Amino acid sequence: MKLRKLAAAAAVIALIGAACSSDDDDSSTTDPPSTEAVVDDSAPVTEAPDDTEAPDGTDAPDGTEAPTESVAPEDVVISGQGVDDDRLLIGMSIDQSGTAAPISKDIIKALEARFAVANDDGGIAGRQIEMIVLDDKGDPTQALSNFRELWEKEKVFAMYTLGGGAPLEYIDQQQIPTFVLGGTAEAFSSRYPTILPLGSLTPTWGAQTAYSMVTYGDIAPKKVAVLYNPELEALNPFIENYWTELGVEEVIFDPPPADCSALVLKYQDAGVDYWDFQDFGFIGCVIAEQTLGWEPPMGQGGAIASTLAITRVVGDPMFGGVAGSPNRLADGRPTYDEPTEAHQAYLDGMAEYAPDLFADTPALNDAMTVLAWVAGNFIVEDVESIAADGEISQEAALEWAWAIDDWDTGLAGVIHSVSPDCKTGNDASIWGYWVDDGNGDFVVDPIVPDLIDNSWLGLDKCYLTALADEVVG
Repeated sequence: MKLRKLAAAAAVIALIGAACSSDDDDSSTTDPPSTEAVVDDSAPVTEAPDDTEAPDGTDAPDGTEAPTESVAPEDVVISGQGVDDDRLLIGMSIDQSGTAAPISKDIIKALEARFAVANDDGGIAGRQIEMIVLDDKGDPTQALSNFRELWEKEKVFAMYTLGGGAPLEYIDQQQIPTFVLGGTAEAFSSRYPTILPLGSLTPTWGAQTAYSMVTYGDIAPKKVAVLYNPELEALNPFIENYWTELGVEEVIFDPPPADCSALVLKYQDAGVDYWDFQDFGFIGCVIAEQTLGWEPPMGQGGAIASTLAITRVVGDPMFGGVAGSPNRLADGRPTYDEPTEAHQAYLDGMAEYAPDLFADTPALNDAMTVLAWVAGNFIVEDVESIAADGEISQEAALEWAWAIDDWDTGLAGVIHSVSPDCKTGNDASIWGYWVDDGNGDFVVDPIVPDLIDNSWLGLDKCYLTALADEVVG
């Protein structure tokens, strides 16, 4: 029964991998699906602690945006589309009915919850934020159709999407402000200046995984296998470098095979100590390990194996795997002993506007949920700031985003910059293991003291864009 479940999971995740991959768009379109809104509006509100300190006694960041003066709607100049005196429209194209739907549903709920909080506070210069969400079914052709529908017909102000499968050329041609989780190299490339990544790339989070496991997990692997993403093969030298910097003597690269059994036997015979998962094909390898009775003695995992929805589908074999998140947990750990003001704002907002997620502790801590909230923070602060300056327009929103310097909500890593030639995203993460939350579900148990970045590699702040430009060409 367990192997049948894993085999089904492998089929699902193989499709997710295809859905999340990047594709150049073409001019073809399909009929757009219907608009969907998802907002819950009733739940108890938790109370924030009076004071919270970081472990070293310094004040924790409050994660709130800089205060802006209240601006009447009629005092703001409107230029461009998606905004009037009453509302501001944000569009989203995301897989709601295909294989990535389990990942997407919590992202939608979290982002809508953050906008609902802003609306309850009076909106942005008196304007209510409205979301229009279209289902792209994980199909890049449908994603292009959705972007056209949202930009040309619905006239949205800006877009939010996961990143994979986004119609890059169309976004660039139309100069659409597009906030993305990350995921693909193109999002970080200077080639696409209006794409604003708020997450990071799997290989660069992988460097943080490796550093965390060697430094805090007390492992010293000499032979590491890497299941790499063929679309990011140009970053394999980066992966090899971070492992050799940590004392690894041999790094073996393989793309995801149709049947991972041969790889498992190959690595067993080679004496591989640790398996660095960089592609969704790891699911097939977990299946093969269960059948053959072997896995690397020092562990396996990584960012690609840290998504709760996928982990829940795979089930028990994921317990004990290396997992992490590009954010602190909802209760402030591992940095703080209790929720900070920023964490409490997240908890309160989710309790009131997404009570089902608030009641689901693993989902409340999942990276997808927290990063969607962080994206909402970024979008709200962007538009509030330009409204306070007297103008709401696409150009003003982009100029504000391009000018940020060390933007921090306190929940996730600092976004140093999203300017076209220096897109840093949220390039920091916590790491530990998947453990039982006490109810048979999964939660990350951190072994690091705080968010880990890649400063240990001595990299330039803008290295992500440099790497992405190498991939994009």
